[in-house]
Amino acid sequence: MYLAIAVETKNHPRGQNDYRVWYLEIDQRGQVIGVGVKSKDELIAHIFECMKKYGRSLWRAFLKDQESSTPIEIYDFVSINMFENTHFGNLPNLSEFQKVLDTLESRIELRSIA
Repeated sequence: MYLAIAVETKNHPRGQNDYRVWYLEIDQRGQVIGVGVKSKDELIAHIFECMKKYGRSLWRAFLKDQESSTPIEIYDFVSINMFENTHFGNLPNLSEFQKVLDTLESRIELRSIA
């Protein structure tokens, strides 16, 4: 399973719809086995792969101010306008998620490299 935990958007208004999603890869026992980043296009392609291989999405999003995660489906990327998005507008940005990690005293730092 993959759990979207933060979103990184472009600062320029033309790039607002071109974002990257930070995620945790979680094994069958619920243990975190990896941290990764996917572009919007890579995420959509991976959801399609999951649908083809498993018949369902293996992606979930942990949104701001929520106590449980929600599934991410292909239809979440279809909206009336390009700035509307079911999940990723409600994901914390990297600095907000880093504050959560700091509170947990996890000694993990997430930073964009490029």
